[in-house]
Amino acid sequence: MKVTMGIKVPAGLTLLEGERPYWYGRMSWKASWDLILLGILTIWAYGFGLLLFLLALSRVLASEYFVTNQRVYIKYGLLAKRAFEIKIEWITDVVVRQGVMGKILNYGNIIISISGQYTGSVIMAGVSDPMHIKTIIDDILRKSRKSRK
Repeated sequence: MKVTMGIKVPAGLTLLEGERPYWYGRMSWKASWDLILLGILTIWAYGFGLLLFLLALSRVLASEYFVTNQRVYIKYGLLAKRAFEIKIEWITDVVVRQGVMGKILNYGNIIISISGQYTGSVIMAGVSDPMHIKTIIDDILRKSRKSRK
């Protein structure tokens, strides 16, 4: 994994000319609080608790999120991988969804509504401090729309 301007760049992803990274992250451990708690409560049950810890670990390691001034990159999955590259100009809306535990632990989902190739929405699941990330994306969108006028 490369680091550009102090921000990690996902493996296999090459920055385009003039592209600046703004944020890199993964699903937060906090988003797997239920699996971790259940794992602690069932650790005595013949490895079932360990299985739950491994499931939580795989959820965190299998996700990668990356935001630049030109695109948003979202990747899920260890075995069956799904990756989305969303051009900034395709984004029509950014929404944060947090449940009660998400508000308490400061994690949530960022739903990116898009036109263009995928038509619909793509989710950054279980990210820490989702309002901060929404602000980053909103600022990039504002600058991009201003420069196109």
